[in-house]
Amino acid sequence: MVFAPIHYIPSVFSALLIIFLAGRVRAHKSIALIMASFAALGLVGYLSRGEFRFYPLDMHVLHSWLGMIALMLTLTVFLDGMLFHKFHGRSHCRVGYIAAFFAILALSSGLYLLFGLADLQQETPLSNETSRPASEHSEPFLQQNASHILQEVETQRYQGKNLMPLSQQGNNAIQGTQVINKDTYRLVVTGLVEKNLNMSYEELLALPAYAEEAYMPCVEGWGFDAKWTGFRVVDLLNLSGLKPGASYVVFYSSDGYSTGLPLDYLSANKILLAYGINDVTLPHERGFPFQLVAKSRYGYKWSKWITRIEVVDKEVRGYWESRGYSNSAKVGEIPFG
Repeated sequence: MVFAPIHYIPSVFSALLIIFLAGRVRAHKSIALIMASFAALGLVGYLSRGEFRFYPLDMHVLHSWLGMIALMLTLTVFLDGMLFHKFHGRSHCRVGYIAAFFAILALSSGLYLLFGLADLQQETPLSNETSRPASEHSEPFLQQNASHILQEVETQRYQGKNLMPLSQQGNNAIQGTQVINKDTYRLVVTGLVEKNLNMSYEELLALPAYAEEAYMPCVEGWGFDAKWTGFRVVDLLNLSGLKPGASYVVFYSSDGYSTGLPLDYLSANKILLAYGINDVTLPHERGFPFQLVAKSRYGYKWSKWITRIEVVDKEVRGYWESRGYSNSAKVGEIPFG
């Protein structure tokens, strides 16, 4: 991810200074030193707050490669000018021009990601099939009554949509795949509820089941259509009862991840906690035992490996939201801020 201020603010300044230096300005060494300092800060921000990966190819990865190439070329020119003096005259300038070119590309792709344009363009690098972005203004597919007993054969089409095969779906996690034993699993519901819940996997499967097609859009520019089967969050909360003032629901995962959504949104959109995807039991890498199907919200709201739900009376910022992401996470809006 590239939306942490500790990454993008110094990186933008560094890129602008690289481009500025290509114009052969005076005080070259002083500006170059400032540029290199900002570049180092941006790299530290990327490593400490971002997702360190350079494959598979998507807009985020492309931005990472462009940024690293610009950084390496820039540091080469900077260190040579300060210490080694191996390049002379035009050779030094040519490398600087190339660095500035990659800086422009990195800056452009970063802004493309920052302002959510990747999602608006419906990029899906993991498949040749074009998927639609989820939107609150698009006509939704209807939820259907379903069975919690899944056929365990992956379906390829549902409600008129071609579904993305599990093998081609993108996936992100802050601590890698979590493996949860369904026999010992418990889902805890606490907070502003009349009765705390502590339910087993089998008890949760007994809740009314529904299925729907929904598009999961990542802020990195990729996404996928899938059939989701699960129970409604509001049906679970009805078991616990809600106290006055309850307005926001926070989902906690086994890997330390957290995110939250307004109670009104969960209720109005009949949001599911899914245990099935494309008619097979949710695989561990996809969030077994439960993944939140946060329709019309960016992927960081689609919490996986959920172990605890807390009902509160005010908005809470989760893992990525506290690191600079938008807490509303509405698809089509800027995903940062």
